[in-house]
Amino acid sequence: MSQKSSLVAIFNEFLTRYPWQFSLLFLLLVVEGVVVGLSVLALVPLVDFMSDPSLLKPSRITQAVIDGLAIIGSHPTFWILGALFILTNFLKGLLEVCIRYAILRIKYAVLSGLIDDALQTFLKSRWEFFSGSEQGRLLNTLNREITTIGDTLGSLATLLAHIVQLCIYLAVPFWLDAQLTLTALGLAVLFGLPFMLLHRVSYRLGQRNTETANIALGILTEVLGAARLILGFARQKQARDRFINAFNQHIQVTLRSQVLSTAVPKFFQPMAMLAIIIALGLAVQQQVRTSELVAVMWSLIAAMPIISALLQGNISIRNFLPSYEQLLSLRNHAAVLEEIQGDRLFLRLERGVEFKDLSFTYPGRTQTLTNLNLHIRKGQMTALVGESGSGKSTVTDLVLGLQIPEHGHVLIDGIPLTEFQQNSFRERIGYVPQDPQLFYSSIRDNLLWSFAGASDDELWNALHLANAAVFIKALPQGMDTVVGDRGIRLSGGQRQRIALARALLRKPELLILDEATSALDSESERLIQQSIVQVAHDTTILIVAHRLSTIAKADQVYVIRQGKIVEEGSFSMLSVKSDGILKAMLPI
Repeated sequence: MSQKSSLVAIFNEFLTRYPWQFSLLFLLLVVEGVVVGLSVLALVPLVDFMSDPSLLKPSRITQAVIDGLAIIGSHPTFWILGALFILTNFLKGLLEVCIRYAILRIKYAVLSGLIDDALQTFLKSRWEFFSGSEQGRLLNTLNREITTIGDTLGSLATLLAHIVQLCIYLAVPFWLDAQLTLTALGLAVLFGLPFMLLHRVSYRLGQRNTETANIALGILTEVLGAARLILGFARQKQARDRFINAFNQHIQVTLRSQVLSTAVPKFFQPMAMLAIIIALGLAVQQQVRTSELVAVMWSLIAAMPIISALLQGNISIRNFLPSYEQLLSLRNHAAVLEEIQGDRLFLRLERGVEFKDLSFTYPGRTQTLTNLNLHIRKGQMTALVGESGSGKSTVTDLVLGLQIPEHGHVLIDGIPLTEFQQNSFRERIGYVPQDPQLFYSSIRDNLLWSFAGASDDELWNALHLANAAVFIKALPQGMDTVVGDRGIRLSGGQRQRIALARALLRKPELLILDEATSALDSESERLIQQSIVQVAHDTTILIVAHRLSTIAKADQVYVIRQGKIVEEGSFSMLSVKSDGILKAMLPI
């Protein structure tokens, strides 16, 4: 995306969505512009009075003030004219505060809208979007880059305010002395040309700034997520150095970017003052009236910092554009991978889930599943076994609708899954992954996350079914115990049993256990197995197992090898089948 199209997209982003806020801002800017003009003009009668208290030869502006005061029965004095000048400048300051408030309100409203839109778009996409995106890039976009975009939008609104202010500041001196104003402006533009050419440098620095932030945050996420592994391997120094090196690279780019943004107005201001001095020198030679000359000088001195701010704003916006472009790129990618939503509502499972001639391949990899045909029958326990990488977990992803088949169909009671509203089906599924993924909250909140309307009796019933009630009652705070980040304050077996209770709480039509016992000790595995047996009587279960003892009660077992079903039947039948593949996998 070009810089120009990015700018157009940013303007379209907030002007079309927040028209009333910007209408109010524009109205405030117009009012402020009028007050700014009056504050400049109020200086003329004050200077006239100081140079000639009798005001025998007033300027046209001073004469207008004298006539205005006469209407209310007053006459000009130093204090009245001084008060008029102070009052108009006070009003100008008050309006500037109101405009700043309006700009900040717009900035944060747009920022909130951008975050909401981004999350909505991301969470409508398939699992492929999350699994295929760099976590550092995603986190950095939602954390740092969106804040940067908010600053950009604030800068754009400020830029609009500055343009209106500049027009007013220049309108008055143009009216008083067009030649002097044109001379000063022409010189200022001439001196400012080199600074205007820096936007390309700023844009490249902005791109590099975003890239290095993505890398640094990605490494930090990895380090924090692998803290146990890092400590266990005594690799703290390597982990720290890896992040610090990436962060230092980001700092180097950020320093250049911020110095450039600061340097532009600092170097331009003396050049602008030089332009004003040259123009004033020419005006003095032409014997311009002193009071009007002071007003012109006051306006130009007030206008030059605004021109300087416009140059700085241009540099800053070019620097921020890569942040917006990255957000747009992620949103567009998520939109391309949006989940396919049907119109049917899923109510209950009548017959089961069936894979019919299904093939699936991950992008850039060899085929994972080939012409798969299997049936998860209602009221039965169906098990998938096979070596790592054979495609077992991919089957669960396809049942959940997280992946889309390359060929063939996933059928729910004979109807393609894509014809259902995806969440209406998932709401009726209990899912227990190998990593239980508990949230930093209490056990109660982790359970209610699955089914918010559950009563205490239902919570305890689910915990009893999952063989988790005993250890939870032994905790000092019981169900209100906070489990820590990802449940770190509990053992692996305790986390897994809470995850099972969370799945059972919603009384699912289909319970999916994806390697739920593979990382557990023997006692924890035994308790999970007991739970599975308890719920198997009235629940349809799909279980992906590494330990074959977990599936001893399975009604149907599919042995998968290299993405194909090589053996199927009940566990009791396959476990005694001569030369059977499953039998060969059983411990002697």
